[in-house]
Amino acid sequence: MTSTKSHVRGAAFANLLALIAAAAAFGDENVAGRVVDLNGKPLAGAMVSLRPAEGNAGADVISVFTGPSGRFRFPERVGSVASVEVRSLEHEQLEPVDGLTQNFADLTIVMQPRRNQAPVAPASAWLAGVGDREQKAFFVRDCIGCHQVPSPAVRRYAGLIASVDGADPAVVRQQSWESIVKYMNYVSAWEFGRAAPGGPPEPGPVYSVSGGDETATFMAEHFVGPMDEMEGYGYGAPLLVTENTVIKEYEVAGPNAVREAVLLPGTNELWAADVSSNRMYAIDVATGSQRYLEVPAEGDMGPHSLHRAADGSLWVTPFFDSVVARYDPGKESWQTWATTAIDGRPIGIHDLSFGAEHELLTDDAGRIWYSDIGNNAVGYLDPESGKAQSFPAPDVPGRTDRNPALYGLVMTSDKSHVWYSQLNIGVFGSFNVKTQEFETVVPLPSIDSGPRRLTISDDDIMYVPLYGSGQLVAYDTERREQVGLYDLPDTGSAPYAATWDPVRKVVWIPTSNGDVIYRFDPRSESFSVLPLPRQGAFLRMIDIDPASGMLITAYGNIVQFVHGPRMVVMIDPGDGAYGRLAVAERRP
Repeated sequence: MTSTKSHVRGAAFANLLALIAAAAAFGDENVAGRVVDLNGKPLAGAMVSLRPAEGNAGADVISVFTGPSGRFRFPERVGSVASVEVRSLEHEQLEPVDGLTQNFADLTIVMQPRRNQAPVAPASAWLAGVGDREQKAFFVRDCIGCHQVPSPAVRRYAGLIASVDGADPAVVRQQSWESIVKYMNYVSAWEFGRAAPGGPPEPGPVYSVSGGDETATFMAEHFVGPMDEMEGYGYGAPLLVTENTVIKEYEVAGPNAVREAVLLPGTNELWAADVSSNRMYAIDVATGSQRYLEVPAEGDMGPHSLHRAADGSLWVTPFFDSVVARYDPGKESWQTWATTAIDGRPIGIHDLSFGAEHELLTDDAGRIWYSDIGNNAVGYLDPESGKAQSFPAPDVPGRTDRNPALYGLVMTSDKSHVWYSQLNIGVFGSFNVKTQEFETVVPLPSIDSGPRRLTISDDDIMYVPLYGSGQLVAYDTERREQVGLYDLPDTGSAPYAATWDPVRKVVWIPTSNGDVIYRFDPRSESFSVLPLPRQGAFLRMIDIDPASGMLITAYGNIVQFVHGPRMVVMIDPGDGAYGRLAVAERRP
């Protein structure tokens, strides 16, 4: 019998040989070079993005970062290059670099100081001047559910308002933003009504502007045109990049509303959900080729949240029709459950129960627990019998008139409790799956704090991202007490989710309004920041590939005609944390 240690060493040696062979094959044809300022001084931490020419295999855009010497190198050979662009908050590229077909192994890209950050700053930069924290939290929670605000399109609209002559500017702004609020709610009703018999309903419980006049007044006060200048914005935390950090972006052909993505273990394909259809896109990470599969559901299902399972299967929750689906990539087959609560009410399933590994987790009876956003409830699906049941959450005094939508869901390591968040009322709590009773209820100080998608560590510390207030809560689920509350480096960045990393022992936090991913280290109680390659990088989740440690996500701008990138993203942080030895030790 071969020992585990020998197997690990052999795998590590084979991996080393593969890396050496790959490096030899690439030769001098890898795009490489240096980034310098006008005086020839190297610029460290600059993002360099390469778009291969048509016909190249792989990702549509690849981004790397410069090291202390200003040097960068792309990890893969590229036959021809459409463009190379350097992105930085402090500097802008002096001359474009495009149409390269040869002699691109030693590029020098010169940067000049950037005066106007508007082309590269995130939408959150325009919220930095809002002094009233509660007012900003209300606006973020109420208004930023489908796309960034103020996105470039929103800022252009502010400029058009400013160009109106012959009227009181304050009145024009108020009326103009009130019109936008009404239009956004119309779009929300249309989106949620696509699958509803009899036409669109009232605006949906999550993706709508409930504040109405208050939200319009906020925009009239703070979004004063032309909004085409920005200075002084910074990330507010150390950069989390090295010369080995690589970001790969795969464009998904439109029209679509791609929302989330995962990389299933044992496959070479990224799986992405399109909530504007019943489609799941499969993208080959090596070739970039794409195919799609229809989830076999009657009518509109709208694949929504994605969950990996330990057996390699993919579980999908619906945007519309209460159908839960499981895909077996080995058999290329689907299984579906049309869930209906005992009392006949439709179930609005959002998240399925998972634990520290970010994999689907069942209780001891084999039941999958879910958050029921439509009924403000938790519930379960028994895959064996098909039975489903929801348990409405109790009212929280003083917070019953705000549509308390039960949203995120995690399960403790003993499989006895699920913890949930209630987005619109600033509450999280626990439900005992054995006694089927609600237990702990934790109202946060701000009703607009906006707790969204939770995560839990392997020692049962829960992390709660506060979308509205731009904070992260650390909560000990065993002792039932809060152990930390942390401001994100940018409190307007709208943290949509948190994901525990069981190897790195950190929390990854995707943002919807900040064009960045934050990493929180509980040991030092500190943040670092990973910039993304473009504006409009609206993130809703992060999954971690258990074999490689890659971060998997997607730009989740919905609905399908909303302006914004439609891309699936794979990120190697470049820290080497998930080496073969580390993986073998975790999973012998």
